[in-house]
Amino acid sequence: MEVTDRVHIVAQGWETARVVEPIYDLKADKVVMLFREGVLPDDVPDFEREMLDDLEATERLGIEIREADLYDLDSAVQAFSQAVKDHEGDDVYINVSTGSQIASIAGMMAAQTADATPFYVRSRTADLDAAEVRTPDEPVFPAAGEITELPVFGLRGPSPEQLRMLAYLYGEDGATKKKLIEFAQAEALPFIADTEANSDEGLYRLLESHIIDPLTDGGYVRVEKAGRKKEVYLEQRGVDALAAFPLETETVEAVASGTDTPEKFIDKWGGGRYERISVNPQEKEAWHPFADSLYDSGDE
Repeated sequence: MEVTDRVHIVAQGWETARVVEPIYDLKADKVVMLFREGVLPDDVPDFEREMLDDLEATERLGIEIREADLYDLDSAVQAFSQAVKDHEGDDVYINVSTGSQIASIAGMMAAQTADATPFYVRSRTADLDAAEVRTPDEPVFPAAGEITELPVFGLRGPSPEQLRMLAYLYGEDGATKKKLIEFAQAEALPFIADTEANSDEGLYRLLESHIIDPLTDGGYVRVEKAGRKKEVYLEQRGVDALAAFPLETETVEAVASGTDTPEKFIDKWGGGRYERISVNPQEKEAWHPFADSLYDSGDE
């Protein structure tokens, strides 16, 4: 059986912690480091050189150094995309936390058009004294440069009626297919309302083809046997979809009714592949459970 590697692609630029810590936390096997053209070997700051030396001294890590114009969008996108292409068959992750803003945008664009998972690492002040964290007295850059229009790629997510089903499952600890059909009928969802099928067999086929199969294939839900029945459960990716895609009013109401406090949300969805869920609650009655997720660093 062929063993895949975990490959991290990261644009370097004046940071070490947000480059290095994910490499070890997420157990990378290889690292592709993108440097700005012309900085190697003489213009690399000492702290970055020390970081490279430490990474190269780690026996289990493979390090690739590549150069690109990280201030040019086309060049940066090409560099990320080529790195992903060169590691086809591996689990590829793109760290969009570091480097120039153009590099971060390029990393996200490459992840959308190639088979790679982007991730972001928040910065923190750690043990720095408040006096050591300074706000600049003057603008960092005194003048603006060329304006570059960015291409937009459409993200295909669940359909509106599939999102309604995800919202329903959000408030349930699993639901039978019969319950899902009853919900679809009560809400007059199109896949049920626009059909002439009346038999139970026909309704179950419609549920499978329009809801269960596409949501299962997309990793938004899972189906488990419970005795003689099968129950459908919401996956973390389904929760993320409710946060990421525009929702109709009815869907938002269904999501908000699922859990009424951040504490209940964390208690319900805090485990599994995602170790931590950060929420930014408003007043409890106005709170919506939309969350950023961080990858678990535990064993698979």
